[in-house]
Parts: sequence; C-alpha cells; structure tokens
Amino acid sequence: METNRKKTLSTIVKIAISVFLLYFVFTKIKFADVWLVIQGVKWPFIVLSVLFFLGSQWVSAKRLLMFFRASGFYLSAKSNYALYLVGMFYNFFIPGGIGGDAYKIYKLHKKFQWGVKSLSASVFMDRFMGLTAIGVILIAMSFELLPKPWEALIIPLGLALVIGGAYFFTRLSFPKFRGIFLPGLLSSLLVQLLQVGSVICIIYSLDAPQNIMSYILVFLVSSVLSIFSFAGIGVREFVFYEASKLLFIDSSQAVTIGLLFSIITAFVSLFGIIYHFRTPELTLEGKEEKQA
Repeated sequence: METNRKKTLSTIVKIAISVFLLYFVFTKIKFADVWLVIQGVKWPFIVLSVLFFLGSQWVSAKRLLMFFRASGFYLSAKSNYALYLVGMFYNFFIPGGIGGDAYKIYKLHKKFQWGVKSLSASVFMDRFMGLTAIGVILIAMSFELLPKPWEALIIPLGLALVIGGAYFFTRLSFPKFRGIFLPGLLSSLLVQLLQVGSVICIIYSLDAPQNIMSYILVFLVSSVLSIFSFAGIGVREFVFYEASKLLFIDSSQAVTIGLLFSIITAFVSLFGIIYHFRTPELTLEGKEEKQA
C-alpha cells in the first residue's frame, strides 16, 4: 500500500512538472510561432527521423533481452518486443498506471514465476547502461567546449571515470551482469546514436543544420533530465528553450525540435495499444515454433 502511494505521488509530481514547464515555455513564446515552424517541416526528413527512432527502440529492446537472459530468463525475442512496445505505451499514455517497467516485471513474474528482485535488477541495469552511454557521448562531444591543450587529457580521463565507474558499480552491485557490461554499453551507445540521428533528421527538416552540434548536446542533456517529468514532456521543451537563449538561436525553432521528438515518441509508443487490449502471449526462447 505504501509503495503504491509513493508511486502515485511520484507520478503526480512528474505530471505537475511537465504541465508547469510546458506552461512556462508557452508563456515565453507563442504556440502559433511553433505551429508555423511545424507547418514548414520537410516531411521526408520527419519520416527518416521516425525510422531512426524505431531503430533505437529495436536495439533498446534487444539490450533488455540481453539483461534478462544474463539473469537466466530466456524469454523469446518476439515476446520481449511485444512487452517492450506495450511498456512504451504505458509509460507515455497511462499516467498513474502501473508504468512500463513495472508492467514487464509484473507480467513476467505472473506468467513464469520469475523472481521480482532479479527482474527488477535486469530492468534497472538496462536503464543504467542507457544513462552511462549518454554520459560517454556527452564527454566525447565536449571537445568543442574545452581549450585545445586540455581536451587531450580531460576527455580520456572523463571517459575512463564514467566507464570505469559504471563497470565497478556493476561488478560490485550486480556481478552477474559484468560479463555483458561491454555488449550492454555498446548497445546503449548505438541506441543513443540512433536517437541522435533522429534529432538530426528533425533539425534538417527545419533547415537548421548550422547549429547541429549545439542541438545534439542540448538533446542529450534533456534526455538525462527527462526522468524528472512525465515521459520527458515539458523538460525537453524547457531545456531547448533555455538553451536557445544561451546559444543565441531561434527559440521557436529550438522548442519545435524538442516538441517534434516528443510527438515522434508518442506516435511510436501508440502502437503498444495493440497489446494493451490484446495481451501478448509470452513464450520462452525456442518454444515459439511449438506453439505455432
């Protein structure tokens, strides 16, 4: 009961943050200006952006499956993709509900009686590796912000600290995952690079390639901060708006980039409604053919 109360309170706070930040942004700029920017997008780039995002989610689902299997949970790939998709739908469209990660844990525990603690560890490490990858990319991209004599020292040191720290955390806290630390990190880097590709396509759809590196840095920062809002909504637009003032770029255009990424995320997540109304049949690896 206490856990449910805390979860409900957390969801309410996140929704409140999202609403407040959206309200703040659209009191600073007119939504009509953002809508005008959206009307001028080049749709082939938007389609390409959606494909990049889909690719990132496919790799992300495979990464989660990797952690499940390292825990001895040999879920079939088809079942994993279905669970991942409905989890995205829950995260984006059902505030106050069970939540995407909790939904996966609940369904797998109920179907196979797998341990909640081990399932939670797998899901946590999946998220942790995603944040680690963002940290690695942010440090690698910071060469533009550092003085030339220092970048050759600071960047390798920063990468060593982030990767080394993540590895020793994994080894000490979740030793069963240390054998897949490198594959997990590489998968996470690919996920983030595909999402960066999605954002780059959005940038090109708005004819704004001159600020591309700045926008990518802002996007990655907003990805980290999105955990404090509901599905990243509000935080992403707020970070883009604030960054536009620091970088002296068009605020309406910057906010539109964040908003379009949120819309693409919502569009892809919406497909999970299929499994919301038709619960996916969960099978183990190697048993799909027998049931077919």
